[in-house]
Amino acid sequence: MDAHLSTLPVIAYLGNRRETEVEVHPVDLGGGAGEVPCFECGGSGDWTEFHPEPWLFPDGIKCITCKGTGKVLVSI
Repeated sequence: MDAHLSTLPVIAYLGNRRETEVEVHPVDLGGGAGEVPCFECGGSGDWTEFHPEPWLFPDGIKCITCKGTGKVLVSI
């Protein structure tokens, strides 16, 4: 099955209590899984720009949420 864009937006619930709603357009991977850009790093996979001392990490810091891939899975 080829991955394709979802025709309708999906609401992802984020946060510790799942109270923050974010509208996303996932890539349908089949089986109820959808792939979206990482919510933490914005899809770059690099968390260095958010660190208070980025000059300490010349090679960058991988985003913990997406493991540096820039993509996360959501249920659709």
